[in-house]
Amino acid sequence: MNDLRLISIVTITFNNYEELLNTVESVRDLERCEHIIINGGDCPKTLKFLQTYSGKSVSEPDQGISDAFNKGIKYSKGDTVMMLNSGDILLDQSYPEQAMKILNENPEVDFVHADELYDDVLIGKFVMQPLRFQNNLKPNIGRGMPYRHQTMVVRKTVYDRVGWFDLSYISSDYDWVCRWEVSLFNSDRGAYYLKGNPVVKMDGAGVSATQESKVMWEAIQIIKINFPNKIEVYLTFLKRLILFSGRKLLKWLGQENYLSTLKLRKYNNKWSDK
Repeated sequence: MNDLRLISIVTITFNNYEELLNTVESVRDLERCEHIIINGGDCPKTLKFLQTYSGKSVSEPDQGISDAFNKGIKYSKGDTVMMLNSGDILLDQSYPEQAMKILNENPEVDFVHADELYDDVLIGKFVMQPLRFQNNLKPNIGRGMPYRHQTMVVRKTVYDRVGWFDLSYISSDYDWVCRWEVSLFNSDRGAYYLKGNPVVKMDGAGVSATQESKVMWEAIQIIKINFPNKIEVYLTFLKRLILFSGRKLLKWLGQENYLSTLKLRKYNNKWSDK
């Protein structure tokens, strides 16, 4: 379990060449790292770039984001895996090695996670903190995805225990974390939150943001499967559903400015580029 030596950074891309170049540039000089690009599109620029790319790449049709994630895990040789999607930027190049050090020193830790810089379409950049910090299971999973997925550096052996990503979900990262939580039953295993500046910048216009209604519907199904008898999880999800419905109502009423004001109040850590 100890003496982890190599991290695999998996980047999935689908016809977004410019965003891919930004991600590649942000991890170019990392040591003890392999960068794997899973290309499911047919963009000529991307295909040409990958022909001369010095890292590992796979270009073939896939069944969506989850399938691409799974291919990345399959082809990875590292002891740990980090999912950094095309367009995401690694802000702190020391973070992968810091995470590896933490995992080496704490064999009971399944993955390390941290803060993320989120580029929101309404209010711009702000620091997105995970819902959970050192306490692995609070708040409960009904609140939503408790970790910032792009910051998670996961032991590859954890995928053997929990399984890979389910192709039937858009929110397969949430489903995976729910299954991970179930796997912790009667164990002392957990996650480690590395406090500090955001380590990854994420574009807020991704699939989970643009198809939030479907994500909410999927969350109900995922909770029913993994936590069928946990009333507190359902109650927490109900609160999440009410807040989601309120946001949808404000958009329907054309109150995006008011919604922006509410977001600014909630996330009072707006980020200024230096």
